[in-house]
Formats: sequence, C-alpha cells, structure tokens
Amino acid sequence: MRFALLSIVNLHGVPFISLLIYQTDERGISDLIGEIAKPYDDVIDLIDDLYAYEINELQTDSKEIYRDLMSVQYPVIYRREVEGPRDHVTRNEEMLVEIFELDKQDEQPAPVIPKWRLWFIDKLEKVIQILKTKGIKTHGN
Repeated sequence: MRFALLSIVNLHGVPFISLLIYQTDERGISDLIGEIAKPYDDVIDLIDDLYAYEINELQTDSKEIYRDLMSVQYPVIYRREVEGPRDHVTRNEEMLVEIFELDKQDEQPAPVIPKWRLWFIDKLEKVIQILKTKGIKTHGN
C-alpha cells in the first residue's frame, strides 16, 4: 500500500505542493520512496499526480485540498499538522528557488524607452536650454 503526506507551502509568494510518498510492506513497515515539491496549479493536476504515483491514501493539513479531494471521493485524511512535507520544502528552499526561478520573478525589468522618444526629449531639452540662456522675447520688448 502507498500513502502520502501533503502540505501546501508558500515560497516567495508561490504555492508549492510538498508530497512525501511512503510504501508499506507486508510486515507493516513504511519506507519513504519519494519526495516531490513543485508549484501548485490546481487540484486536477494534483489528482493526476496522485493516480500516476499510485497513492492509495493521502494525509493533508490543507482544508482546501481536503475539500476538493473529498468532492471527487479520493481517500484523504485531514490532519491539523503534517510534519514532514513542510520540512522538506524548507530544507530544499534554495534549490527550489533556483530551479523554478522564483528570485527572478521579484525583479522588474527596467522599462525600455523608444528611440524616437529619447530623440524628442533630447531636442526639447536643447530648446529649454536655449530659452533659459537667451531669455524669452515678448512682443513688448
């Protein structure tokens, strides 16, 4: 039998699922066989992953995931606290930030000003300089 522990952890404002997969042998001993951390898109992708990894039971601390999986009658248990998955993300935070380029999402590229605007600004600045140095002549002079 396979079961998994799942948590949703926010990393740089991006929700990540952290999934620890265990295999229980005929003696009842459970061994960790997989650790997965990836951005969480929607419950449909999660359900696809759960079936792909042949998980028979899921334990989660997310009420949202619990409700969504109960609505599709997936075997899920809600626990207030699931320890392992959160630790998995915090241990691998630096690697996940680098792989999924989360630090680059914070950087805003500088706006590019078109060349025609730069040319126009340059000409206007020259006109302003001429008017400041020579003064503005009016009809009254």
